[in-house]
Amino acid sequence: MYQPLDQDYKDRLSEVAGLIQNSDELNAYLEEETTELYKELQDTYEPLIAELYQEVAEKHPLQIIEFEKTILNPAFEGLFIPRVLGYSVLRGTINQESFKYSRPQELFKEVILTIAESTNFEVIKQRIGQTIQVGFALSSDIWIASLLDKIENKKVKSFFQSMRNVRLNDIQEREKLYQRYANQFAHYNFYSANFPSTVSELQVDELALKNFLLKRIEFNCSHESYSKELSTLLSKKEFYSESEFVDFLSIAANFIELGPEIDKHISSVLNEVRVSNPQFNNLYFNFLKKSYNEGIKFGQKADLRFSSLVDKSINDDLSKFYRLLETIHYKGFVHEDSMDAANAFYSQHEGMSQINECLRLVITHQFKNIVDNLTEAEYTDFFDISKTFAAYMNIFDNSAFNQELEAVSMNFVKKLLHHYKDKRSREYQDVKKFVSSAFVDYEFLTEKEIIDLFKVKRKKKESEK
Repeated sequence: MYQPLDQDYKDRLSEVAGLIQNSDELNAYLEEETTELYKELQDTYEPLIAELYQEVAEKHPLQIIEFEKTILNPAFEGLFIPRVLGYSVLRGTINQESFKYSRPQELFKEVILTIAESTNFEVIKQRIGQTIQVGFALSSDIWIASLLDKIENKKVKSFFQSMRNVRLNDIQEREKLYQRYANQFAHYNFYSANFPSTVSELQVDELALKNFLLKRIEFNCSHESYSKELSTLLSKKEFYSESEFVDFLSIAANFIELGPEIDKHISSVLNEVRVSNPQFNNLYFNFLKKSYNEGIKFGQKADLRFSSLVDKSINDDLSKFYRLLETIHYKGFVHEDSMDAANAFYSQHEGMSQINECLRLVITHQFKNIVDNLTEAEYTDFFDISKTFAAYMNIFDNSAFNQELEAVSMNFVKKLLHHYKDKRSREYQDVKKFVSSAFVDYEFLTEKEIIDLFKVKRKKKESEK
């Protein structure tokens, strides 16, 4: 369930509404009703709403929906509504096969109907065209038709009807538009979610809740305000056999820190599910693999946190994997003991097994994290760390892993060549000498490709121009 809006927020919103209604800017706009005067009203008072919104989003995200519904009140004169409309579009869960909403978006409908009935419709509509197009493209024709039937004003209805774009019937066009639109909101915190109480709700709400938690982690937000809901979710034994629950448990165990008491609870649930659900390890390593491939950042902090919650007296693959990660993090992945431990672990499983793929992803991330953060002046550190490439390439014997190392390495080399342009400089010659030898040994480049990489471009003579 979502949380009701705190009285303090209601009072502060009421104060903002009062300021708007008693403002000179509103009086001026009502006199002439021009776009320019509405823009002045917007520039003056929308930041007040936005500031309060961000406070709620940061501290009490489960109250966001009630906050948004509150500012649909006509007293706010439509301010911030275009932003709320966009948020309602982006929060909807999308079925990846059809690239349509998995279920009707009721808040999206409510905001549209509020805009349709607003006395400020003519100015608001100038800020919502693309949002409506995206939302309609993701909605079913039946849902849109039902919505339009509720709009009585013919002129207003005509505007919304014009937002239906036949081109977006194509799934690829729909997906491209959505991605472009979503990128505009990449740095905004507007996520909220319902914590399920039944298995059916768990299955329906999975993606929205998972996205909510991961976004909170990405934005480095506090989880304190929904710790009770999270604890309740983790306590539901009827969820323990569900794959969706394993994902939530995995996110909490890796990333969500709420103090020793809740950590103890997470650890207890984690180890109980390991025993009660025979598919747990398979589901967990699938979560880990998928998360790495989606760009979720784990690293030392998350790995050691998860490891601390694992009961290693249960001598299964999960315990063995995290014992290995402890060695890698405490000694460093370039340490000989870490490489020996990785080799011993890897050889106990099929090369293409899921658990071995997870190990490759961990090591790839380690290399990438270091190399991507090296400055040009630290190029000799790159030379040193690359000496371990061959060791891990021999351990894993995996072309995809080799290609990842090649991509990381080539990006850094190109960065160096862009920086050290004087081909007679010591730095350039150091890079050329190292790459010419090592990259051929690693089979990153052929000798011909090395020649092409460092080829001196001949300047055209005047007669050739």
